[in-house]
Amino acid sequence: MTPEPGDLFFSRGRGLQGWVIRSASRSAVAHCGVLVRPLEPGVWRTHEAFGVDGPYGGGSGMRERVRPLDGEPLRLVRPWRSSAERDRGLLRSHQLLDEGYDWGEIVRIAGHLLHLPPVQRLGAALSRPDRVICSNHCAAVALAGRPDLVLPHPPDQIWPAPLLEALLPVSAS
Repeated sequence: MTPEPGDLFFSRGRGLQGWVIRSASRSAVAHCGVLVRPLEPGVWRTHEAFGVDGPYGGGSGMRERVRPLDGEPLRLVRPWRSSAERDRGLLRSHQLLDEGYDWGEIVRIAGHLLHLPPVQRLGAALSRPDRVICSNHCAAVALAGRPDLVLPHPPDQIWPAPLLEALLPVSAS
């Protein structure tokens, strides 16, 4: 599939945080984002949520970044069927820029991985509705364009792997 603005990408993620998410979800993916516009062949302006500055700069939280696509992403998904759906999704992505990073959700994921319900509950208590992780952002973008989408978890509690699995049939249609 040739990348287009509004497509979602899914990748392995990096470092300890990527490992935690991949392990907890038993998946090869731990990160996702939105392709916004091409800058040059193979290099895109993206919207992504990172807990730290991230490998491509831009700071913590929801930020615009510049990302080369060589070697990544593992999967591209096109959740939209029309330019109107794509435009609604991209508008939502722009609205979420500068949101903080939801470390509470990462704590909840770690509690799940470690089979520690008290840590899961702590993560849920620390989670804030004005903060996002990458998959919360991408779920909000997909739902803005396609409110009829059915996701296996609430958009503020979905991880990259279940989001990808839910969107693969949509992308094929």
